[in-house]
Amino acid sequence: MGASLDTSVVVGVGDGRFVKPPTEYVVTFALGSCVAVIWHDWRLRIGGLVHVMLPDSKMDKERALRNPFVYADTGLPAMFQRLLREGSSKRTLRCCIAGGASMLEHSSHFEIGKKNQMAVKRALWQLGVLIDAEDVGGSDSRSVRLDIRSGQVDMKTGGDRNKILLGPSRVG
Repeated sequence: MGASLDTSVVVGVGDGRFVKPPTEYVVTFALGSCVAVIWHDWRLRIGGLVHVMLPDSKMDKERALRNPFVYADTGLPAMFQRLLREGSSKRTLRCCIAGGASMLEHSSHFEIGKKNQMAVKRALWQLGVLIDAEDVGGSDSRSVRLDIRSGQVDMKTGGDRNKILLGPSRVG
């Protein structure tokens, strides 16, 4: 047949995955108030995706120990350390974020989407990681896909709008 098999890794809510070839894509779906943090090392062609569900692990430290990826303050350092152990560096890492929508109309009481956005940005700042691109806020859900070979991040919104969030990585 000659067709290549699509080797995708799907990241669920409150999960994180490190990927390298032969994996081609890492994807996550239905980002509402959650925030996806997508990492790609353009030199090594490795990456990771964390689907952050909540901003702060202080609310349930035992849960954070079992699965750090649920929370921004534990999941992002965990993925960053994994990427560094695999040989990545801040110089060769690209990072983008998507999600953090306000899914409940006229509700400013919880504002989980905004809290997740702020917690993700704070955690990345503390790690010294710059955000190359972002598409956060609003009221549409989003799905994102990282092409591990090129570093391109494609995003689709609940309103059927397609967008390249992060273009192909530079070759270095």
